[in-house]
Amino acid sequence: MREMRIIWGKEMAKTKKEELDDILTALMQVGQIKACGIVSKEGLLINSRTPPDVDARIFSALCSTIMGAAEAASTQMTTGSVSQISVKTEKGTIVLIPAGSKAILTALTETEAQLGLIFVEMESIAEQVNQIMGGM
Repeated sequence: MREMRIIWGKEMAKTKKEELDDILTALMQVGQIKACGIVSKEGLLINSRTPPDVDARIFSALCSTIMGAAEAASTQMTTGSVSQISVKTEKGTIVLIPAGSKAILTALTETEAQLGLIFVEMESIAEQVNQIMGGM
């Protein structure tokens, strides 16, 4: 069921973009997340919350490349589908979770973030993203 909004006194369904905006805003409120986004498996930016020093389009393309490499490795090793990827760096962790078959939910966390909580929240949000985007 889609969320509704009021425009000029009339109730109207939120657009997909508005719903995705709300989801990313909620993800940022989990805490310990510096940036997040939704990207297509092809690397195109769908929506994001990133600081000014991060080029969201380049980040999207790189996340898509990481997911593609992980999926290729998983296929080659017959280990099943990829459910999450984390890349720990000096300044935080990059987390990638598939959101259906055509999108990826991404986040950049603080260095000492509680990744268990973030994974749980992101898995739930990835399912919402998949539903909003039409079960892609």
